[in-house]
Amino acid sequence: MKHIQQMIDQHGGFEAVRTRYLRLENPPFMRLVIEVIGGPYPNGAYEVSVAHYAEQNGDAMRDPEITFLVVPAEQGTTWTPLTFENSYLSCYQVVAHVTAAGLVEARDPALMRDLRDFATQWDRNLLQQGFMAVFERQAQSAH
Repeated sequence: MKHIQQMIDQHGGFEAVRTRYLRLENPPFMRLVIEVIGGPYPNGAYEVSVAHYAEQNGDAMRDPEITFLVVPAEQGTTWTPLTFENSYLSCYQVVAHVTAAGLVEARDPALMRDLRDFATQWDRNLLQQGFMAVFERQAQSAH
């Protein structure tokens, strides 16, 4: 999630996103929302939600939402998928959980690998679909 990480960093970091989540409107694509939903843990990790949202009958629908444990480190930040949700398919999967120390305990390692691959492609798609450009325009207009 290299591009999501860039947005978080440019927005001021995880604590800034905790207080002012990122909401990117980029028609015709679904709204993209990036939120810090947990942490910081003793190891400096945070839980982050990345989701596309739409509405159906007045309800917010995720298509998809993936939550991650994000662990900053000198050699690079690690994004580990924890959950996956697609509201339209009534699909909610937990692939791992986080310990009190901020460590990942895998429940379904194979699905975790699949979600990591999916997230890598999703991150590329977000760049190609122009979400980074929308973020940069919003950041410039905020200053």
